[in-house]
Amino acid sequence: MFPIIDWYLISLELLIVAALAVLLIIDIFVPKDVRNDIIGPLSFAALFIIFGFWINQHGVHGTTFGGMFVMDSLAWFFKGFFLVTMFIVFILAQQFFKSYSGEKRNIFYLLLWLALLGMFFVASSADFLVLFIAIEILTISLYVMTAYLKSDSHSIEAGMKYLVLGALSSGFLLYGISLLYGTTHSTRFDAIQLFANTHAMTPMVLFSLVLIFSAVGFKIAAVPFHMWVPDVYQGAPTPVTALLSVGSKAAGFVMLIRLFLSVFAAWHLQWGAVFAVLAAVSMCYGNLVAMFQTNIKRLFGYSSIAHAGYLLMGAAAGTVLGTAAMNFYLVGYLFTNLTAFLVIILTYNFIKSDEINDYAGLVKRSSILGVTLLIALISLAGMPPLAGFFGKFALLMATVQSGYLWLALIAAVNIVISLYYYMMLAKKIYIDPPKHDSTIAVSWPMRLTLVAGIAAIVILGLFQGPFFTACIVAVRGIH
Repeated sequence: MFPIIDWYLISLELLIVAALAVLLIIDIFVPKDVRNDIIGPLSFAALFIIFGFWINQHGVHGTTFGGMFVMDSLAWFFKGFFLVTMFIVFILAQQFFKSYSGEKRNIFYLLLWLALLGMFFVASSADFLVLFIAIEILTISLYVMTAYLKSDSHSIEAGMKYLVLGALSSGFLLYGISLLYGTTHSTRFDAIQLFANTHAMTPMVLFSLVLIFSAVGFKIAAVPFHMWVPDVYQGAPTPVTALLSVGSKAAGFVMLIRLFLSVFAAWHLQWGAVFAVLAAVSMCYGNLVAMFQTNIKRLFGYSSIAHAGYLLMGAAAGTVLGTAAMNFYLVGYLFTNLTAFLVIILTYNFIKSDEINDYAGLVKRSSILGVTLLIALISLAGMPPLAGFFGKFALLMATVQSGYLWLALIAAVNIVISLYYYMMLAKKIYIDPPKHDSTIAVSWPMRLTLVAGIAAIVILGLFQGPFFTACIVAVRGIH
């Protein structure tokens, strides 16, 4: 019997499909000189409409498509996260293409919408088949966007590396799903969770979970699945780098939370130690290698690996506090990292370089860019009273409460290490003399956007209570 479909539960996804279809029709049939000016504004308008529908779905719970699609507090939380991420990435893309006016922006915007659709389905997946399709929708759009600058050899190289390793990751996920299906006889999350609650972990199940986690590890950029990060972060268009560092990483952590902290929660005793070791290795590797980088996007790539390690501490804890701390950390990371990437794009538009040495004396050339980047760096390092501080504090508290004192000590040492290279970049911006005396002009809309980013970082740090409560509410239903 064909299952009854609750269309309201998938209304956000339907709106994204409708927006994508309308924009595609405009791109095909509207004259070029007109569509170049309206695709961007229409995209922002559509995002605002979808955001309104998202607010209206607060508290909505249920499943549809035969239990393959779920709308719960976790899905609602991350869909809002992805909407905010995409709104900022659209701003980054508009500024980025000022330096690449010959490239087709409209197709890039359509690919961003496709990536948003994939992230939404990842958040609401309740079946491995839906999850796999959602990941492929997201990843394929990222493949194209990574290699989008056809005239840039670094972009083409980054796209090829991401494609090869991403295809390998997808293959691992599919093999893991196949082996798990052979044992549990289902791809539905609820049926597999029931199996996990009543059966011990067999070697076949363990092997399948290792393969599945390899795909998750690829998304979150954790060691040893990090090989693609430095080259792809450096070579991809900067808005894509920003999306990879926040949106794609968050999609990976939705998978991790939904699977390893809910569906496979009965086996967390074994997996908690694995997460703890991977967290420690990722933090140490990312921070130590970041110290020697000369390209700012590459530095943020290794920093992203380290932040994946911090986030995995919450997975190692496996508690409500640990999972909520992961969510709060991701929200702080969203505003901090994307604000930093906006500075990188605005600076690149003027100096045409991503080399750290060319950031010398940035504050003397543009005070708003220098101040904004400094605040972002301090937050990433975990200094009070900014968003990054409370995020790290919550993760450390959850880790200690779960008995991983050694992991908390390693994290504390890594926070000091990260402070070193972040402050070395700050020294370059504030103390080193500029190579040129010319002033970097920043438009008033971008100044206001940078101030909004600073405000978000400060507010999340000073008034974390309501936001952390929302993160707790988002994960209570899965524990």
